[in-house]
Amino acid sequence: MAATECGHGHIYDSDLYASCPYCNSAQQVITFPEAGDGRTETVSGGYGSSSQGFGGFSASESGFPGVSVLDDTVTQPPKGYHSRRRADEDQKTVGDMQQKMGLDPVVGWLVCIDGPEKGKDYRLFGRINSIGRSERMDVCISKDPSISKENHARLGYDPKYNRFRLIPADSQNNIYLNGETVDLPTPIHAFDIIEFGSTKLIFVPLCGDRFSWDMAAPDRNPL
Repeated sequence: MAATECGHGHIYDSDLYASCPYCNSAQQVITFPEAGDGRTETVSGGYGSSSQGFGGFSASESGFPGVSVLDDTVTQPPKGYHSRRRADEDQKTVGDMQQKMGLDPVVGWLVCIDGPEKGKDYRLFGRINSIGRSERMDVCISKDPSISKENHARLGYDPKYNRFRLIPADSQNNIYLNGETVDLPTPIHAFDIIEFGSTKLIFVPLCGDRFSWDMAAPDRNPL
């Protein structure tokens, strides 16, 4: 610390401030330490009044090492802080088939044969597919209010064994497979009927005994 006295008798650290922060309270910044590299980054903006910092402490009383509170506008984070956090949040688990093939391959379909979306088809991908009303779901059945918004059920494809399972999820309503209640993960086969809410779906697999993406080759007709 380089203790310096200004012309008005204020003592301040000239290593941190180019001029007396008490005399020049309008020119205020917040300095954040950059994570991991020992450098600091200065961002315009503040936190409250010119006399108080985080939690009501003054700049000299804040007690946060490497943080200088000198502004009375809104505090801004260091450059790149939000983008780094957003990138971490946006990272999603990649399925085995997607990682291997470079895309999320279709392995079958559900087709609505009764309900508000009768006639519509929904793609199934080579992983565990979520089913619900939300657009976030792999199978989005948005027009049936009796279906949970997210994770009403799941339909999973296992590429190792080339088979499918219907998996109950977070719904409080029953799920039926060929008229029978499904309480546990249950194998599902071609043209089985899934029913929940006001919706009935028929299952149409692409992958099975006659085809799988591991079997497919440019010079070969698997069918």
